Amino acid sequence: MKHNFNNSWRQIGWFILVFFLFFLPCSAPPAFAQTPTTRINIKAKQISGGDMTREQCLQLINSVSLSKDLRGAKLDEIDISGKSLVSADLSEASLKKSILKGTKLGRANLTKANLEGAILYQADLNGAKLNNANIKNANLIKANLKNALLIGADMNKAILIDADFSGANLTGATMEGAKTNGAVFKNAIMPDGQLHP
Repeated sequence: MKHNFNNSWRQIGWFILVFFLFFLPCSAPPAFAQTPTTRINIKAKQISGGDMTREQCLQLINSVSLSKDLRGAKLDEIDISGKSLVSADLSEASLKKSILKGTKLGRANLTKANLEGAILYQADLNGAKLNNANIKNANLIKANLKNALLIGADMNKAILIDADFSGANLTGATMEGAKTNGAVFKNAIMPDGQLHP
């Protein structure tokens, strides 16, 4: 009789062990073990150039940040010569009469930017977006505008001497009174929509 009693306890022990190892993890945890989950949704306000002071914009321009959001910034009559603004967002920014000699603006977004009277001598605007930008009376002597988008840009009376517009799109741009001596328009789409040879 003693032998059967021990076997029964062994079988019960194995059953409990198997139950805890295989079946219990699949079942829901007891009510006391559940913790309420709370979802916290934090959205930071996107700060752009239009929300910053002139000094804050200058700090961002001088920083090593790769993402420079200067949308709507008011940077009239500022000297940022030689600075790197590659891929920066300067859409709707005002840079009237600013000095940007040799500034790196490759792939920058300057859509609807105001660059009237700005000095962009030898500036690198390769692949930049200047759609509907105001570039009146600007100095773009020897500027690199290869593959730039200048759709609807106002370049009246701009100085474009020796500027390189190779592969640029100038559809609908105005260039009345612009000085284009030595400018290169190889494979550019001209204001009338025609491809320049």
